[in-house]
Amino acid sequence: MLEAALAELYTLKVSHASLVTREVNHPFTECATFADDIKSVYSFQAGWHFIDQPYTINGDSLDNYPLFVMDEYDIVGALTNLTQWLEGSGDDYLRSYYWEQITKNFPKDSDGRSFALRMIIHYVGDIHQPLHASTGLDSYNPKGDRGGNTEYLPSICGAGNLHAVWDSVAYNYCGYPVQPLSDKDWLWYETEAASINKQYPADKSMLFDGDFQKWADEGLEVTENYVYKGWKYNTVLSDEYVAAMDQISRERMMYGARRLADLMVQIYGNTTTEFLQ
Repeated sequence: MLEAALAELYTLKVSHASLVTREVNHPFTECATFADDIKSVYSFQAGWHFIDQPYTINGDSLDNYPLFVMDEYDIVGALTNLTQWLEGSGDDYLRSYYWEQITKNFPKDSDGRSFALRMIIHYVGDIHQPLHASTGLDSYNPKGDRGGNTEYLPSICGAGNLHAVWDSVAYNYCGYPVQPLSDKDWLWYETEAASINKQYPADKSMLFDGDFQKWADEGLEVTENYVYKGWKYNTVLSDEYVAAMDQISRERMMYGARRLADLMVQIYGNTTTEFLQ
């Protein structure tokens, strides 16, 4: 399974070397930022990183926000269609906007598949961040707050809004790693991942493999129950809020990791769930 996925990734590295400069010794991990890195060049996929499921911050009716409209294309649709493409499941994906845009930019099927795999790897991470699965609505943000991006906070390690703070896992992982990863950094990530997995192992009965809408709904539930509770605009978050965010985020990370491993098995076969490199 891992060998097949790595071979799929390698195709684009050969044909579009200038796009793929950060993947060397650990390409499966190093390619995880690719979908963000190429947003300015391949902007067609910028909206595929999230699904703006609405949450009314003050508990009022969604009917009070007629300006709010969900995007037609989102992370659930992207994961659904790109997975179908890579695993060869039916032909619905051939009529999708997702397949159409990728193949327009990468006409060679092997290149398109290689690009799509990188998108899947990234989006599985994104969908487990609750503010990639929801948007807040109130009188200040009648169209939605773009997944917390307009909910500003004092900047700490470069995270200056609610979305960025959740991206950083409670200020623990700010910014992007230097890539390609050095041996020292790789060892650190291995150790860190093993530690988090030991603390927050995913419940096998709650994996809901391949149910991308369920994964997004879990994020919305976190938003409803926690994200907008106990915070104030442009005010430093409380220690209690940050501590709870830290635990929730690490739990979500481990579900994302296990689900990604299972998704690779679904696409490429084999029953092993070895650590992906």
